[in-house]
Amino acid sequence: MSSSVQADAKFLRRIFLGLVFLTLVTGGMAGLTTVQAMSGKTGACIIFCQ
Repeated sequence: MSSSVQADAKFLRRIFLGLVFLTLVTGGMAGLTTVQAMSGKTGACIIFCQ
């Protein structure tokens, strides 16, 4: 394989992993929001509350 093909594959792999990570984070936030809404909690503070 040529170096440009390897560079393209590495770049696309990073993009793919980034999208997977962002999807997981977004899904986790949506799940947390759904659980809060179903439990009736109305507080806006989720993380780093004092």
